[in-house]
Order: sequence, then structure tokens, then C-alpha cells
Amino acid sequence: MKTQLKTNKNISPVENVKLFQACEVNHNRKAYNKLWVDVKEEALEIIERVGGSLISKYKSKAFYMEIAKKNTTRFDVKKFKEDHPELYNNYMIDGEAIELKTKIVK
Repeated sequence: MKTQLKTNKNISPVENVKLFQACEVNHNRKAYNKLWVDVKEEALEIIERVGGSLISKYKSKAFYMEIAKKNTTRFDVKKFKEDHPELYNNYMIDGEAIELKTKIVK
């Protein structure tokens, strides 16, 4: 079953532009996030090879890159759930995640 798109006549032209811009920004954010994964890996390899930092210039713009590593800790939820299922269930709470799904149809 195909979902039908609903047009809403209760928004102003200005609101319509704002909503379309939100769709565009979200689309671009997703595209850049996917691109960043590959670009970051490649850049990390180069910066590590040259010693961890670099100052350079490209097309009359200077840029600086440095690898900043920091130690982090996190709570291992999976292990806690396996080791203490009763406690895990006692601390589970209901919540709500809100996602604004966007799609630009050409």
C-alpha cells in the first residue's frame, strides 16, 4: 500500500519556503555525513603519515589539520543487560524519539 502525500493549505508561503529549506538542509546533512566518513579516513591516514598535524595552503586559502585523540569511557549496556537482566529491566523507562523525516521529490 502506497502512502499518499497530503497537501496542507493551512501554511503560509513563508512557512512553505522554511519547510522546503529544512528538507534541503536535512538532505545535504545526510549526504555530507556519508561523504565525511570516507574523507575523514583518508585524511587521517595522510595526517598520521606526516606526524599528526599539518599546515598547508590550497587555492590561496590556508588550512590546518591535527589529529586530536582523547581517551573515553562508556557504559557497556549490552554486558550489563547480559550480567544483570533484572536490574536492567528495573531501570528501563519509556521515552519518545522524534524524527522529522524529509524527502525532496524531483
